[in-house]
Amino acid sequence: MADSELLVLTERAADKIKGFLDAEGDGGRALRFRVLRTHCMGGRGHAYDLRASEGPSEGDEVVEAHGVRLLVDPASARVVKGTEIDYAESLEASGFAITNPNATGKCPCGHHDLFE
Repeated sequence: MADSELLVLTERAADKIKGFLDAEGDGGRALRFRVLRTHCMGGRGHAYDLRASEGPSEGDEVVEAHGVRLLVDPASARVVKGTEIDYAESLEASGFAITNPNATGKCPCGHHDLFE
């Protein structure tokens, strides 16, 4: 497992990200990791957004692990320190599993993290 103070990226997650970027023809690009406010619980819920990006913007934190570059904007960086990004597959679901130690709870639907 490769990590930084900001994010921990498992090798399994990195392999999925590389496969996604290669399939999209974006092999040289990076993955942007953002925390977005949702309408859940009156705007207190937060979701994670992962998408291909051309490169860093001013102020971005850049994390490199297992051959993948992750870009994190300054606002998101404040609430993701120590977050682990993994990839899980089961009969019920497959996808990125994000564990954020800074979350203080989940919204009632269970899909969005809450922060103080």
